[in-house]
Amino acid sequence: MKSLSVLALTAMLVAPAAFGAERPQPLPDQKDIVAKSLLPCPGGLERFLPGDYYFCSAARNYWSGHPGLARESLKNAAQWASKPAQYALGIMYFNGDRAEKNRPLGLAWLALAAERHDPAYEPAFISAYKEVSPEELAQANAYWQDLKKTYGDPVAAPRAEKRFDREYAQIAWAVNFGGSIFVDGVTVPYNDAMANDLPLQSGFTLGRMLQSQKAMYFYGYDSHVFVGDAELVPISQVASRKDD
Repeated sequence: MKSLSVLALTAMLVAPAAFGAERPQPLPDQKDIVAKSLLPCPGGLERFLPGDYYFCSAARNYWSGHPGLARESLKNAAQWASKPAQYALGIMYFNGDRAEKNRPLGLAWLALAAERHDPAYEPAFISAYKEVSPEELAQANAYWQDLKKTYGDPVAAPRAEKRFDREYAQIAWAVNFGGSIFVDGVTVPYNDAMANDLPLQSGFTLGRMLQSQKAMYFYGYDSHVFVGDAELVPISQVASRKDD
């Protein structure tokens, strides 16, 4: 499995880069992590946390010079409640970074990314909220109302959680009672382990790793950032636009 965190990938997707005609060129301090992002994504991860898998795919497409495919992968990840994907889409649309600039749409995606109050994503939403005009805010509200039907936590997070729990139940016997498990791209294949004298992945270790990833993935779930269902307004941080 690629040793590359989702937060690191998020930083790479939204960080400044040198852009050529075909593909973005990493800055000197980005080269190592970008090289890792170009490796194949672990297919087995899609079983358990498809949001992480499609986000990995988005980073790979982005740095391969396929921004359209990257956006589609981000949207696939976003429908599985991936906050990094929603954040990346928000930044791309708000700034016009490898996407047609659309500040209201970008703000709507940033609002979805911020709905768990995660300090990694909420400040960007608040900053963007303060920048838009009343007309743009009205457009953002319309986008947000539409997007949250598919991508908001009340819909997307239960979808992702059910997917994880269903797949995890299939390996529960090995997790609870011992045994080795192979998951494509996540654990070492049996033949490779035998040829290189590597230990097989125990069910207990894999189960602990997956549960840890699940905890990080759903961090902050069940909190709320908006007042009511009708208006896109963050609680407390932006109590009134009149104060600006």
